[in-house]
Amino acid sequence: MIEVSHVVAEWAFTQGLKKLREASDNSNQSEIARRIGKSRAAIGHYETGRYLPSHESLDIMLDAYGHGERAGYYRALRDRVETHAPDWWEDEFADGFPPWSLALLAGLEHSAVRIRMYDPHAVPELFRTRPYAERVLRAELPTPRAGDVADHVRMVRGRQAVLDRAAPPGLECVLDESVLRRVVGDATVHAEQLHRLRELTDEPHVDIRVLPEDRGCPAGAAGGFTTILLPRDVIQDFSEVTYVTTPVDRVHYVGTDELASFRALWDNAHSAALSADESRALLTEYAERLAART
Repeated sequence: MIEVSHVVAEWAFTQGLKKLREASDNSNQSEIARRIGKSRAAIGHYETGRYLPSHESLDIMLDAYGHGERAGYYRALRDRVETHAPDWWEDEFADGFPPWSLALLAGLEHSAVRIRMYDPHAVPELFRTRPYAERVLRAELPTPRAGDVADHVRMVRGRQAVLDRAAPPGLECVLDESVLRRVVGDATVHAEQLHRLRELTDEPHVDIRVLPEDRGCPAGAAGGFTTILLPRDVIQDFSEVTYVTTPVDRVHYVGTDELASFRALWDNAHSAALSADESRALLTEYAERLAART
């Protein structure tokens, strides 16, 4: 059984309550607060995770929202939040790191049953070697100070532990061929990274496909994204999340139309890519060619 991260349980609980309230006919916070004998501010605190409602208050809220039948699910999710099993990074870093958007991404990856990654520019973080990750982070961080780079590299390495757990998520990846050609750091660093990718293709839970340049760019696939699928029996309302990294933050999408758009982009890129065997052969070719230069 997959252990859902605390940050994910709290996010799913608070955002789920807010979503149910806003979609109901009883969306007024003051009225809901009156029914449970609390101040209006209490509803806001419940929806931001500052405090947790009691089981009784939770039942009254859900009944008011027209979803009394979901009390069992939300009670269980609430109790997961209250237990607060620490996420691995909480003891790893000083206060203030990682930022919330990165912590949520790490929690989602930890809780995932499947992860789909498309990247036209670089090897995805979960597959990066340490030297490759350092070079990319120095180029991506707005102010690449030594301490910031070190923290981010440690965070990447910690997140990669999900690949080695007893029941790892299925990982699907589409890489643009230019990622294989574009040398990051120097030939030694890049050759090590390509060999790592080649090794990963032997793992039964990893599927890496290369999108060849001679097949053109699939419609809408100009930017990279990661889609994470969570266990629906534990996270019912947000079991699919797509992340996009921008120069200043990591943004996640959970809207029905947004997710449908990303699914279409994934299908376009995946269908245009080489087969798993063809991709493995091309990775081997590039790795050997680059290793000969070192």
